[in-house]
This record gives sequence, structure tokens and C-alpha cells, in this order.
Amino acid sequence: MVLGELLERPGLAPGNRLLVHGMASIWRGAWPELHEAVAVGRARGLPRADFEELLLQAVLFCGFPRVVTAFETLAEVWPVAEPPAGGGLPPAERGTAGRQLFAAIYGKNDAAVRGMLQRHHGELHDFVLEAAYGRILARPGLSPHVRELVAVGALAAMRQQRQFVAHARGALHFGSSLAELREVLVTVFGAEPQGTAEVEAWLQLVRR
Repeated sequence: MVLGELLERPGLAPGNRLLVHGMASIWRGAWPELHEAVAVGRARGLPRADFEELLLQAVLFCGFPRVVTAFETLAEVWPVAEPPAGGGLPPAERGTAGRQLFAAIYGKNDAAVRGMLQRHHGELHDFVLEAAYGRILARPGLSPHVRELVAVGALAAMRQQRQFVAHARGALHFGSSLAELREVLVTVFGAEPQGTAEVEAWLQLVRR
């Protein structure tokens, strides 16, 4: 499904759909698709900072090598005189903000998930709470609602079912609807028959 047709669909704000599409493109290494998403976002008046925040969030889902290429794509499509910097919470606030955001997303499973991370490796636990959540996901550049929609799209593209369910429920906690989640999945998988079947299968995971 071409990007122009996706943006005409109701149920998901065009700017949010561009961010979801952009994240899926980064994961897939589909650089022409990311190029198009940035160009369309620029033409539609989406702030460049929204794409900057998307790419910083992509570090957590797609890894450094892809994100370096993604920033190169952003610079090619939308050059700036000075490189962006800052925008995060003060260092002293990141730990608390990260723990609060993590708890809001995982709800009653907060302690269990933190315990699982701790059992895997203490450094993994600390990185997730302090760096992933406190330094990146708690940044005020995008709302928690939008960040969770982007996370849902990324995790569906990666086919990470357990993490997808957790973040889909997080998106619902921050005000998303199942209809909005469906459109995130359509953005990732398409609206053709095969894509529609995948969309419904992933939604069923959230309904359980």
C-alpha cells in the first residue's frame, strides 16, 4: 500500500502514521521509504524535531547501525545549519521519570518485568530503566501516547509478540483506542488480504 493511500485512511493522525511508517522503514532498512516519509512530513509541516525524536527512539528498537543511516537520510532530505542537541530531561530527573513511565506502561506487571530484567542481568535492568526509559522514552519531544504507538508498530514489524502486547496495553493506557492500534498495524502490514489477516491476528493478542 503506497504511503499516499495510507495517509488518506481515517483512524490515525497522518503525522503519527508517518512516524509509525518511518520506524518500520528503519527496522526493515527500507531507506527509500524513510526518505519518502521524511519528505512528506516536511511538505505537510510536521516538525523536523518529531523525526529527530523518532530516530532517537529507534536506537532502542533498531540499533545504532540502522539509526546512523536513518540520520543520514534525515540530513539528506531535511538539512539544517546546526545539528540538533539536547531536549532530554535533566540528568537528575531521568531515573525517576524512567521508573514512572515504565510502571505506567506495564501496570500490575511492573515489578514482575523489572524482576525478569534483573534476573537476566543487572546492567540490562539498569539500562532499560535509566537509559531507554529515563533518557529516551521520557523525553518530552513526543507524548507517551505517540511513543507507544510507534513502539507498537516497531514491535509488530519485528514480530516480538510479548513486547507488542505490553506496549499495546501501554498505548491504551495513554489514550489510544483499538481502532487506532488497528491502523498502526495496517501501516506496518498493509490493507491487502494477507495484511488484513495479520492485522487481526495481532489485535487478537491484545484482546486476550
